[in-house]
Amino acid sequence: MTEDLRAAGRHDAVRATLRDALHGRELPPDVWRRVLARLHDVAPEDVLGVALRELADVLSDRDRDLSWHQSELEQTNAGLLALHAEIDRQRQRTSFLDEVSRASTRSLDAGHLLDEVAELVRSQGFADATRVWTLTEFGLSCPDAPEREPDQATRSAMRTREPVREGSLRVSVPLTAGPHVLGVFDLYRESAEFTDDDLTLATGIANRVAVGLRNANEYEREHELAERLQRAMLPTLASMRDLGLVARYRSATSGVHVGGDWYDAVTRPDGTVVLMVGDVTGHGVDAAVVMGKLQNALRAYALEGHGPAASLRLVHDLLRGLDTPLYATAVVAELEPATGLLRWTSAGHPPPLLQDHHGDVSFLEVEHAPMLGIHIPAELEFPQHERELSPGSSVALFTDGLIERRTSDLDAGMARLVEAFRACDGDSLEDRAEHVLRTMLGSTDHDDDVCLLMCRWEG
Repeated sequence: MTEDLRAAGRHDAVRATLRDALHGRELPPDVWRRVLARLHDVAPEDVLGVALRELADVLSDRDRDLSWHQSELEQTNAGLLALHAEIDRQRQRTSFLDEVSRASTRSLDAGHLLDEVAELVRSQGFADATRVWTLTEFGLSCPDAPEREPDQATRSAMRTREPVREGSLRVSVPLTAGPHVLGVFDLYRESAEFTDDDLTLATGIANRVAVGLRNANEYEREHELAERLQRAMLPTLASMRDLGLVARYRSATSGVHVGGDWYDAVTRPDGTVVLMVGDVTGHGVDAAVVMGKLQNALRAYALEGHGPAASLRLVHDLLRGLDTPLYATAVVAELEPATGLLRWTSAGHPPPLLQDHHGDVSFLEVEHAPMLGIHIPAELEFPQHERELSPGSSVALFTDGLIERRTSDLDAGMARLVEAFRACDGDSLEDRAEHVLRTMLGSTDHDDDVCLLMCRWEG
């Protein structure tokens, strides 16, 4: 009896030792399997064999658990891969829409804006071809092909304010900004069909384009209004018997504010012609108000018979009395048609340009007065100068917008102006004025207004 208990105890100890060794993972499972198989062959019916079979069952349970965990892990990994793919796709969509937003706000020129967005959509492979329609007072118009008429899908998108499919390779999306539809964006593909998800992305693109188009349209309207207001404040030159006279004004191509540049020309009862060009610092309504006051005052002083120096001194005192932080520059020149005598005074303004009948060009660079409106001693005289013109000579007064550029200094601009006058072959003042403006301004943007007043004394 005692011996049997001892044997059972040993058997239990063997099983416990094997089980502990197995659960302690002292050997890999495949090694345990080989060990169990070998022990089973040695003593299949012994208590040790029973213990080994129990351990084999434990290994089998562990294999099933491991298989289940591996299956769960594979499913989890597949889900994570799908999630990462979706996140990457959403990131690419967001990045694409961000690029569209930047392209839609990079320019305030509607045509350039639409061309840039269309090129971006094609380069990103979202569409193989595009067509943009904008709403005008006459209906939908295609800027690239004004003679083309919109088809049914385009008109339907415009009318319903909803994307419209035409088959699986064409979609028309309205350009909607708030309550207004500004046009339609047609997108075409050659093979890949537009999915519902693509339709959502196309709507996002159109919404961003519409915001940029609305800003461009508002800018254009405000710029046109500012230019019309500016021109309305400028005088209409009267024809003069013994003098050729022409004036040109060009508003800045950037910004929508009214400028402070002006020109004027009046004839006194004695026949003397007074030419005036001025420029108020800054832009906007305040500059326009000051410009109007100075222009009217200078005209009144000139008609009263005050000379250039006296007129500018009076205008300086007037500006000093106004409640404004703005200053101004101006040049006043008076010409006696009977004698060709020119008198002029400049207050901080670019010097007049003189071209004689031989074609020689030079600036009338002499001592000038300070800018109008700055603090100067009351006894300071405004210098006035005289010169007798030869018959056929021309005098040009202008504002600094004609010669100043951010990319070059003032001396370079003045040298270019001299060459523009020398190279002009036109005989009429009209032709010469247009030639000078084309040469100096060209087709590039300029961020300042330009006034040019030209007078020719035939003698």
